[in-house]
Amino acid sequence: MQRSLVFSCIVFLTLMCTVISTQTFFTFSSWFYEEYNQNLAHMIRGLEHHIDVDDMQQCVHTRTPSAKHAELQEFLNEYIDDYGLDYLYISIPQEDGVMVTVCAGTSAAERAAGDDTDWPLLYEDRESYTTESIKPYLEAWDTTGISYFETDSDWGKCYTACEPLIASDGEKVALLCLDLFTDSMHRQIGDYVLRSALVSSAIGIGFVVLLLLWLRRDVTLPIRKLEKSARNFAQRSHDHRDPSQLLFDDPHINTQNEIESLSDTISQMSVDMQNYVLDILAAEMQAQNAREEAEGMSRLAFEDPLTHVRSKAAYAQAVEQLKEHIALGGAQFAIIMVDLNNLKYVNDTFGHDNGDKYLVGSCDLITRTASDVPVYRIGGDEFVLIVQDDEPSRATELLKELQAQFAQAQEQENAEPWERYSAACGMAKRRHGESYEDVFARADRTMYRNKEKMKRRARS
Repeated sequence: MQRSLVFSCIVFLTLMCTVISTQTFFTFSSWFYEEYNQNLAHMIRGLEHHIDVDDMQQCVHTRTPSAKHAELQEFLNEYIDDYGLDYLYISIPQEDGVMVTVCAGTSAAERAAGDDTDWPLLYEDRESYTTESIKPYLEAWDTTGISYFETDSDWGKCYTACEPLIASDGEKVALLCLDLFTDSMHRQIGDYVLRSALVSSAIGIGFVVLLLLWLRRDVTLPIRKLEKSARNFAQRSHDHRDPSQLLFDDPHINTQNEIESLSDTISQMSVDMQNYVLDILAAEMQAQNAREEAEGMSRLAFEDPLTHVRSKAAYAQAVEQLKEHIALGGAQFAIIMVDLNNLKYVNDTFGHDNGDKYLVGSCDLITRTASDVPVYRIGGDEFVLIVQDDEPSRATELLKELQAQFAQAQEQENAEPWERYSAACGMAKRRHGESYEDVFARADRTMYRNKEKMKRRARS
């Protein structure tokens, strides 16, 4: 046992250090990149307020700098130092690996090094990029919003955020790009992971040593004593019919833990052996109670505690049964997806208590409409109805009735906001040869199309 404990402790220590180091790396990396993204996005939004894209569009078309272009150049020079950026530039990427610079900031360090000349309008940089390295910029050009990517250029590893600048007529004029070197970030992550590994290893080793010492004193040695007494007791009690002779040699264990309790229990058991029939009956009664309690807990597990419809566990069981029927060549059914709208709005605006009322009320509407169909809650605001397709039109009629009921509830202008239930619905019937996942995916797609349609209707 002691060898097993030592081996287990070594395995535990190794796994603990590995898991902690891995988790630390991913957590710290994620935090760093989130901070980079937030800061860069904030800078881009601030820069956009100082850029006249229509004037820049005119400068690009005419290839002639304007007064605003000169002001922008001066602003970028100041901005790059104020915010500690490594590079700040507005450029147009070309597929042949050429980067056409519209405007670029020059830092104080660059000016101090003698690079005090601003980049000319539409300067073509043919040396710094390749067709491969310029691809992220081309992808960002074709993307709406801010793009983030890491590149390895002649100047080092950089983390870049860029967003297309779009004129009032919809034309994309250039990319606004911000670069930060990531070498220091990677060094900080590595140092932090190393320190975490060393600290966790030291703590783990100390814990293992103390644990082994404690186990030897309070577990392994007392167990040896107990095992010796139990073996002697078993030899004496073999085929012995006189309970008064079944005496257990007390090993006098004083560990004040479960082992001492076990020793006392065995000693007491030898005294109470004549009552073993009553003990067996009591044990059987206890086991019966435990089975009944387990059955009650099992029933609760298959019911959603808030809405009292069937739970996600019940849904998983129903899906497995359907899959078995499909494998046997049967199982004609339809799936109706119901995804509640506005739950987050009710929670954020009127509180989670009213959000729960919104959930319960919506679920009551579903169960009243589909009283003979099992309803499953598979997510916070997602419900699934599985319709056994005994009648070909049953699922279609039920879908229409659900949509009508939710539409009627939504139109009750005098009702409280959490009583104006709204949901997107979708339905799919199983076709020949389809798996359950295929039917579910089609139902999910129809539901999302319905949700998009409702959103467009609400905006109009």
